Amino acid sequence: MPEETLSKTPLHRCHLQLGARMVPFAGYSMPVQYTGVLEETKAVRENCGLFDVSHMGQFSLHGKNSLDAVMKLVTNDLTKLGVGQAQYNMLCNEKGGVIDDLVVYRRTEDWTYICVNASNRQTDFQWMKSHLSNVSLEDESDATGLLALQGPKAEQIISRALPPQVAASLKYYWACDTKLFDLPCYLSRTGYTGEDGFELYIKATDAADIWERLLELGRKDGLVPCGLGARDTLRLEMGYPLHGHELSQEISPLEAGLGWVVKLDKTVPFIGQSALKKEAAAGPARQLKALVVQDRRIARQGYHIVTKNREPIGTITSGTHSPHLNTPIALGFVKKEFAKEEKYHVEVRESLISANAQKLPFVPSHTKKH
Repeated sequence: MPEETLSKTPLHRCHLQLGARMVPFAGYSMPVQYTGVLEETKAVRENCGLFDVSHMGQFSLHGKNSLDAVMKLVTNDLTKLGVGQAQYNMLCNEKGGVIDDLVVYRRTEDWTYICVNASNRQTDFQWMKSHLSNVSLEDESDATGLLALQGPKAEQIISRALPPQVAASLKYYWACDTKLFDLPCYLSRTGYTGEDGFELYIKATDAADIWERLLELGRKDGLVPCGLGARDTLRLEMGYPLHGHELSQEISPLEAGLGWVVKLDKTVPFIGQSALKKEAAAGPARQLKALVVQDRRIARQGYHIVTKNREPIGTITSGTHSPHLNTPIALGFVKKEFAKEEKYHVEVRESLISANAQKLPFVPSHTKKH
């Protein structure tokens, strides 16, 4: 897609000034790296990184029954949410395939707030609009900036820009309305890296100011701007799924090992529930495996997972080099009859490379489970 046809986040100018390498992603011009993927990945694990994720979509549903309405669309149980709490969820089609994975916030008693993937924003909005009734649904994405501050020093950095104790008192997967540098912010203790951190929902018009002030505020603590390359490496080290890779309308959450977000006994039926019940009873036809590659070559998306005799038994969905394990890692689906194997082979061009199955995450998570 030509650069001039790509959408731009409110921070596009900031990225260019920092010398970021820009790439097309989900219809946006986005920074893939600044100093380098390895350096940025290590900064998040050791100190802190700041990501522009303003390409993500944000929807608001208003009305006393807004939470009940969303309950019919998603797989998890929203009745367990207190005001201010967030929940990871799946939006499924009738066959149980994943239209999108998203985060649902119970922002107030009458306000349900949803963060969706950029590439699925239009699809999600139209799906929700066609299946919701008696609630107002608004797409607030263009008016919203979203930053992710991630790493072990995230709390101490952001605390200097917030009212006292706001960051320290915010639990994992909870959020609150507050002031950041005296500007309005919906502060969420969530992230996509496996490190402690926050996601900052702010006005698009405030995004550049907050971005620059946060980078300056955290400079002495090792805070650096990070691009999509580091974000992908960090999420893969955790085994977090990426829609279009480990999730899609042809992949169910049960196949992807995300049964913990599928509440098949929900009192409110959801779209895809019947299909997922049948799949749960029979067992998924394929299973997502985490693989540590025993080679310097990377097992990339689309590569075949095979037996020693080159019989195809699965496909790689994501692969990269892990800076923290200093070896390539990958995720991929295999047929259920091969799911208990501990060693696999991946076809890389004309040769086979070995890969050992491992439990996730590849790297320990440091999210604040308090």
